[in-house]
Amino acid sequence: FTSAPSTLHPKAIYIVEGKLYQVEKFDFEGRKAYVREVDCDYYTDAIDYTRVTSLDTFETAAPASRGEVHVVSRVVGFKKIKFYTNENIGSGELDQPEQNMHTTAYWLRVPAGVMAALPYGTDDRRDGLSGIAFAMHHIAPLLLMCDARDLGVSIDRETIYLYDSYPGGIGFSEPLFSMHDELLARTRELISECPCATGCPSCVGPEGATGPHTKAVAQALLARVSGGR
Repeated sequence: FTSAPSTLHPKAIYIVEGKLYQVEKFDFEGRKAYVREVDCDYYTDAIDYTRVTSLDTFETAAPASRGEVHVVSRVVGFKKIKFYTNENIGSGELDQPEQNMHTTAYWLRVPAGVMAALPYGTDDRRDGLSGIAFAMHHIAPLLLMCDARDLGVSIDRETIYLYDSYPGGIGFSEPLFSMHDELLARTRELISECPCATGCPSCVGPEGATGPHTKAVAQALLARVSGGR
């Protein structure tokens, strides 16, 4: 149920066994979604506002930690993404109820001194952190052999959270914490080996949705927090 607001919101394209369905109505209180089969060339991606607060830390080995977190999220809109090209071809606004969840998470905290030392502006630094989060959200499910939707991602100041998208957690934070070095190395490799110039959906996010220095800042940050390895 926790994934329903982001996958079954009104006008969402819901894909089941290769068939496309558009959500006509989403009854949050009654826990029902009404859909109709459609033939279209796009899928939808929910835009949500998420705030993660750490409640208890189980393990720490700077810059990584894992522990219990409180997640507050609300779906505020959606994007229409074209199949094959990943072009953004439209959007819409939504007003969904807020959801609260206690779960477990792995998080990466970039030291404030590292952020301040970068020769970029505040917006560029924030974009770079977002780019790392975007790429990590690609790599982590591959290492865990899970669905990308099993993990949520959120940024709070200089901290990137990868949290279990299920109340109480399902055990992803511990292996992510133990694979921290590999996770950063694979993320760094993904970004550096991507042939794009400033960003794309395969590495730090689509061009236009991020700033022009996102890829460069993400690489600089990863080089520093991974010890230059």
